[in-house]
Order: sequence, then C-alpha cells, then structure tokens
Amino acid sequence: MMTEKEIEAFLGELDGRTSTRGEAAIKKVRFSPLDTLPQERPIKTGLGHIEDVKVVISAELGEITMKFRDVLNLDVDSVIDLNKSAGDAINIYINDKKAALGEIIVVNDSFAVRINSMIPPKKLKRETNHGQ
Repeated sequence: MMTEKEIEAFLGELDGRTSTRGEAAIKKVRFSPLDTLPQERPIKTGLGHIEDVKVVISAELGEITMKFRDVLNLDVDSVIDLNKSAGDAINIYINDKKAALGEIIVVNDSFAVRINSMIPPKKLKRETNHGQ
C-alpha cells in the first residue's frame, strides 16, 4: 500500500510538477476533435452483389385453433380444415416478415398463390421496428 507522500509524489509526476526518481514526467495528451461523419450516407451500388442471396418465402393458407388433445390425435393422412378456398386472400411472408398480400389459385390441379400487392419497404421497416 502506498503512503500519502508516495501518492502525492506520484500525482506530482503525473502533473509534470516534480520527478523524484529522475524519470521522465508523464503529461496528459490533448487530441483535436475528429470530424463527425454524417449519420446516414446513401450507398451507391447496384443490386448485383445480392442477387444470389436466398430468402424463405411462405404463404399463410389459414389458421385454426385446436385443443391440445386434438393435436396429439393427429396422424398421417389427418385432414385439418383451414376454412380457406381458391380466391381467398392470404398473407405472404419473406423471411418471416409479412411482405405481400395474395390469393389462393388453382393451376393444373395444384394450389398456387398469386401476389396481389406488395407492402412498401418503408412501411415494412416501420412495422418491424414497432414489433420489436
């Protein structure tokens, strides 16, 4: 543990007042302020570098509320009625974020989804920020 005299001598060396050991005095350095960069700078680039990025697109064909005992009784070939049919409106998600509205259609005896409208990216960003 340092004595009071040793602490005063040490602090004096830091301030550059005295040097009891013959060592160089330590002085505080003052730096000039750095120029601040603008908060948001627009990125000037094409979309070519992200064309190969994979995203997950899913369509919510419907939903149902079931009792847990009924879920436990589900088996292969079980049918869950979602109360949706061709022409009904549905939500379309990109990476689990609602991104579009569409409708169920039938193409060559298979179900498909037609995109009717896209949610604007600015509105999508606001909804995402409020949801977190």
